[in-house]
Amino acid sequence: MSEYKLLVVDIDGTIVDGNGAISDEDEKALAEAAVVGVIVSLSTGRITKACRKIIDRLSLDGHHIFFDGALVSDPSQNEEIYCRPIEGELIKQAVEFARANDIYLELYTEKQFFAERKNWSDEVHYNFFGVASTITDFDGIWQRERIIKAELVVREQG
Repeated sequence: MSEYKLLVVDIDGTIVDGNGAISDEDEKALAEAAVVGVIVSLSTGRITKACRKIIDRLSLDGHHIFFDGALVSDPSQNEEIYCRPIEGELIKQAVEFARANDIYLELYTEKQFFAERKNWSDEVHYNFFGVASTITDFDGIWQRERIIKAELVVREQG
């Protein structure tokens, strides 16, 4: 039995490299921690669905931290213990700002990723994270969906 009870690990740039790979050494170390009774949890800015393959590959049971701390859940059991969605009025303002400035906006619920139009970012999300966008009109989305994360996406031309 270990003196440590919990190991919380970041994903991107920590256990997953720029190509989306987990080293054999890291996988082995996390498995060894679990064998001696340490609970291993992920903590990430990613959405839940973008972590599913990692959770399965590392055989991680239990709760994990997603959306930069806005959601704590056990996706294997569909159990949520904490969620702090973005207030509807703030989402409405973000939609208005993005439209007024022709900026690409992504909105995330626990299970979906919404956009109003296709963008280069969609391909990145799909290829790297395995998450496809749902194209929808954002009018009133703050009343229909529980938005946990929003991102304004810009790309510098150069």
